[in-house]
Amino acid sequence: MHDTIDTEMPARPIFDYTTTGMVPTAKPRPLPLEVLLLIIDELGADREYDALEAWAEASEGLLQERAYRYIPREIVFGTQEEAASINLAFRWKGPQAVRIEGGARTSERRLPIPHLATFASRLAGKWTNVRELTIEGAEWRMQDLDLHTILLDVGCFDRVLYLQLHRVTLPTVLTLWRLVHGLPSLHELSLRDVEFAKTAINDRMLSALCLLPSTLNTIYMLRPEERAVERPGFLGIGSAGLLQAIVVRSMTSLNVSPWCKVSRLELWDVTFPTAAAFGRLLCAVPTLKELAILGPCSFSEHVLDPRDVPVIPCRLRELELGEDFSAHSDPRSVHDLVNLFIQSGAGSCLKSLTVWPSPSFRVATSTDVSLARLIACAGQSLQSLELYAVLQDSLRLYNETRIYAEQSSVRCFDISANTHLERLTCVTNISHEDNSPIAAVTELLQQVASVRISEIDMTFRVRDEAELATLWNGLPQLDAALSKKVFDRLERAWIRLYGVEASHELPQASVRSYLPKLETRGILRIAVKDRIIRYDTH
Repeated sequence: MHDTIDTEMPARPIFDYTTTGMVPTAKPRPLPLEVLLLIIDELGADREYDALEAWAEASEGLLQERAYRYIPREIVFGTQEEAASINLAFRWKGPQAVRIEGGARTSERRLPIPHLATFASRLAGKWTNVRELTIEGAEWRMQDLDLHTILLDVGCFDRVLYLQLHRVTLPTVLTLWRLVHGLPSLHELSLRDVEFAKTAINDRMLSALCLLPSTLNTIYMLRPEERAVERPGFLGIGSAGLLQAIVVRSMTSLNVSPWCKVSRLELWDVTFPTAAAFGRLLCAVPTLKELAILGPCSFSEHVLDPRDVPVIPCRLRELELGEDFSAHSDPRSVHDLVNLFIQSGAGSCLKSLTVWPSPSFRVATSTDVSLARLIACAGQSLQSLELYAVLQDSLRLYNETRIYAEQSSVRCFDISANTHLERLTCVTNISHEDNSPIAAVTELLQQVASVRISEIDMTFRVRDEAELATLWNGLPQLDAALSKKVFDRLERAWIRLYGVEASHELPQASVRSYLPKLETRGILRIAVKDRIIRYDTH
């Protein structure tokens, strides 16, 4: 039972009477704070969100905080009854986010979602605040959802910027396409474990593909959940790259690419017959500026005929190849991918590059050799380079990756050709088993040939006191390397320590004492964290 407000007449009058000249005036006495809070609690219990919003806008302090506490940012609908229970008498414009759930997040089951139609039909044109729509753990069945009607209703949520489909089974690819097309303000599309009951792509379907919203600029194809198991008869986004194939095939049927406004593409994996086929995908996204491949790369054939290499528009400016890309990709496919970037001309236009080399920061594997070639190819175009050392327990060493170990283990990544570099980031591990664990970082700094460099960001992961002591012994080398004339324009030098007691002031004082030249210049910045962070650039 909810608390009630005492409605008895107060013992003292609500109004104080004062006299201004000859005319008496009444000044309202404010209610006690406790009473006002009880009123807000009653409004919250009754889900009168429009009144709560008005109250929050007109108040401040504790009253405003209590009112906002009752206004949900996200509302989840798991049944038709929940969608039908929303009181339409309220003038509330809705939450920022709506989630339509089929199966629970912890369940493998994907359940029907007829409540999507109930939600859309009842609240279309009323909940105009909704910016994010998520459908999760769901099976979209044609008998539950009339495609034409529901798309008309969903299209009324014309301020939705973000659409997320996680563990969702759709009837066809065309269903997904029309759903995306029906949101006129959509900016970002996020897909994880999306499957289709019918996977055939024919000319009739391709002819129905129209241009996507002109606002859509980012597509994420996220890493499949660990528990996700592929089911017979279904085709998942991450496992077979169905949408990637559609992009390429649609180019043969449409005069203008339906993806002509997409500027960022984030892929979990890249699975294609050849690197040239993947290149045609990039050509189908002519405005692409940012590309991230976070997971494994695999091509069925490893012959890259220069005549088959498409000319990729040199609008691609940022490329990120993630940890799982380096640790789990087929080395021959990495070699082909780098050749694609080099031969197509896209590699020489990059301004920002993020890669994960071997833990030693040395060219120790064939994957490292390919990454080193890509860095060199970027040349003077490259302005920002980020090197994140793969954690040792994540590195999957293939037999092919060992062939370069003996002859290249002493060679560091060469960045001397990147003469317009402005920012360099290095994240590496400290091991007391190595006599000079930061020698590779120092060697890298000694190769810097860009007088434009203004920021150096170095992160060191340590696990115990012995590794920390080893780090102290190597810091003077960094101080000497960063005192070269090429670093005269350096504005910030970050030293970040992970795995060190954060509340202890000794680490920061020690860092400063071992780097006196940087300390004197006033450009040293220090950050200390008490746990090792497994770097994820996302």
